Amino acid sequence: MSTWLNPTAAPPAWLRWFANDAARAILDTAAHAPIGCHYHFGEERNEWEVTVFVSDTEVVGGPRDGTLVPCRIQLDVSHAIELFDEMPGIHWQAGPIPEEDEVDEHVSFEGCVRGHQVWLRILAQAPRQAGPGRLLHVSTGELEELW
Repeated sequence: MSTWLNPTAAPPAWLRWFANDAARAILDTAAHAPIGCHYHFGEERNEWEVTVFVSDTEVVGGPRDGTLVPCRIQLDVSHAIELFDEMPGIHWQAGPIPEEDEVDEHVSFEGCVRGHQVWLRILAQAPRQAGPGRLLHVSTGELEELW
């Protein structure tokens, strides 16, 4: 699990378990780039924010050199719901709200997990600041995992 907020901070054990299990709600993991995670404890709401996403693939070489290619995902919503102690609130955001929103399209779940308030967001695309999770070398067709 990686976080772009503070890469040296280790999450609590229960949160690591939760984020890894939430990532399993993303189907067809063999075909897509690495999965990233951002977590943050919001003291105002006494709530853990967990954001899970599939990273982009950067093209290396050829006419599309440097292009970031997002991965399309399918989500098992029922799997994500089962991670919560009780039925969570579920929301779909179809675009950025407001315009400078960094997470764009996503499904979110809000509820209690092992006695902790959690706001889980599973993004349709990786946030820009996450960077590519793998490279596609055009000359060889090789995929290189970065994280």
